[in-house]
Amino acid sequence: MRLKRRAVSTSIVRPLITLTTDFGLADAYVATMKAALLREAPDARLIDVTHQVPRHDILCGSITLARAIDGFPPGTLHLAVIDPGVGTSRRILVAEINRQIVVCPDNGLITWSWRTHGGGEVRELTWRPRKASDVFHGRDIMAPAIGMIACGANLDELSRPIENPILLDIAPAPRENKQGQIIHIDHFGNATTNIAHDALRAHIMRGVKVKGRNVGKLKKTYWDVAPGKPLALIGSSGLLEIAVRDGSAASDLKLRVGDPVKIDLAVS
Repeated sequence: MRLKRRAVSTSIVRPLITLTTDFGLADAYVATMKAALLREAPDARLIDVTHQVPRHDILCGSITLARAIDGFPPGTLHLAVIDPGVGTSRRILVAEINRQIVVCPDNGLITWSWRTHGGGEVRELTWRPRKASDVFHGRDIMAPAIGMIACGANLDELSRPIENPILLDIAPAPRENKQGQIIHIDHFGNATTNIAHDALRAHIMRGVKVKGRNVGKLKKTYWDVAPGKPLALIGSSGLLEIAVRDGSAASDLKLRVGDPVKIDLAVS
């Protein structure tokens, strides 16, 4: 699938579009954005990934978006709006990553999916409606644009190629490294790191340390330790995770995004 040829795989008759935002659910923002999208693509199937990304948390939005890209089939379109710079000169992207299309602000939201899938093709959305709010580009620009793309609009008329999308200073830990960091904390208080399962295979481990505390050798499930005890295991995303059985690693161990995690190697 190439952006300049066709935005959506012809194997998907009704476009499949996911939505990821920090809008919350107390206001009408999500509904009005969906309404603008459906005016352009009335047959689209809309899937809410989440609207509970912490306010303005671009890194969390990037991890969440990447998991959606990993979970949906080729040809899916993703609208991601965590946009603290709305109304400024920041660009809006149309990116092809893992044979899927992402429309989002150019503020680092594509970082984790871009890093884990080795990049992609990226364009700047140049289309603008005749009238748009300065503070709600999700509704007035991005939602209509992704609806038009889903219906087969010519991307050369909506956008232009670029080569320098903004990326956050975060990436999977190199295989040869013995340390990484926490990049995401989920609803359960589990702390996901940037250390992939494949990287762990390169080492003979004695244990895992987080903020200098040893949480033991790698476990397979949460029930491999007693209630209330910390552990390290491979989470569902294939990344090293720090957890507490029946508890919250974030609260119990006082963990935060950015905290260091070290692989303690066995003595040879």
